Amino acid sequence: MTDEAGLRIAADAGDVRAMIELGDLLTPRYEEDDERLAEAETWFRRAAESGDVEAMTAFGQFLYHGDEHEEAAEWYRKAADLGHAEAMGGLGDHYDFMGDEEESERWYRSGAALGDEGSRRNLEALLSLRKR
Repeated sequence: MTDEAGLRIAADAGDVRAMIELGDLLTPRYEEDDERLAEAETWFRRAAESGDVEAMTAFGQFLYHGDEHEEAAEWYRKAADLGHAEAMGGLGDHYDFMGDEEESERWYRSGAALGDEGSRRNLEALLSLRKR
């Protein structure tokens, strides 16, 4: 569903997938729009607070790209603790950004072991850089 009005109706009714899609739709891609960004954050947060691991990960990604790394890591960790592989990759990214290669590698390995391709690629890159 990409119809904004339809997504709003479903999100207002509590549909977590619609909340995530609406958050994605509202997130500006090429220009700043503070009102839409704030609304996107509201929908992502509401979805994440429902306890859905994909929503937690999506909210973590939203926060991470908004340079709110610490809060992003908190949401990634909640989802990773529930076994979400992509969230593990997000934690790997966080620790890589923080300069903690050991912790970054640990999370990339965990995500890769569960089949997350982003984690696998980032692990390979991290190990490749270490060899230089």
